Amino acid sequence: MIKKILSLFLILMLAWVGLCPAQTATKKYYLVDGLFFEGMPPCIGSGNVVAYIEHRDDEDHRVTELRLKEGVTLPEDVRRYATPVEEVPGGEALLMSFRGGMGKKWPIGGVVQTLKPGEWVGKPFPAFKVKDTGGREWTNADVAGHPMVLNFWYTGCGPCIREMPELNKWMELFPEVMYLATTFDSAEQIKRIVENRPFRFTQIADELFFFKTFNVSGMPVTILVDKKGIIRHIEEGTGDAKLRFMQDTLKKLAGE
Repeated sequence: MIKKILSLFLILMLAWVGLCPAQTATKKYYLVDGLFFEGMPPCIGSGNVVAYIEHRDDEDHRVTELRLKEGVTLPEDVRRYATPVEEVPGGEALLMSFRGGMGKKWPIGGVVQTLKPGEWVGKPFPAFKVKDTGGREWTNADVAGHPMVLNFWYTGCGPCIREMPELNKWMELFPEVMYLATTFDSAEQIKRIVENRPFRFTQIADELFFFKTFNVSGMPVTILVDKKGIIRHIEEGTGDAKLRFMQDTLKKLAGE
């Protein structure tokens, strides 16, 4: 049964646009409402998107425009995390392509959506009982009275691994926060990455409880919980803007 569940998760991960698949070593920019973002914009997941449109200039600089669903808008407090157009290679030409309604539209009919942040934000974090790689059992009581970060990752997810140094910095900035990371990989499989990268969060390995509870298929996903145990933010994917937004949000939660 576990093998079948893991196989299903792997299939869903490959179908999830904008997370782990098709990542490159160069910076990936997205364009929303005429604003550039390094990585997917904060608060925007692929479930909010009705069309992906690729714009490119004569020098083969590229940007992916995210056409949002009707009624979905880019939050005002997210706009300040945009990358200035002059810092984006080919930015002016790409912006002209956007304003001219040009670009190549990608089909997204086969994209699988499971996690629904809107159904969780503002609600209590569900009851849980899991064990970390050291054998310690964790429940809601162990994090009560502290903000909590829960990060979903796995060893084959390049974006997950690339964001780890930034996540580690949060532990230095906000030491009062409880930091958990969960993966379906075994403790032995994650050992090299956790020790050498490193990744300093408390590791909940070989465990599907959180994955099944939140229906997480694409990674990374990060959940921010306040001191009262209320889910305040869920971020799908990663990138410079998303990480800065989450750090600012975590600062607020730590100060409440």
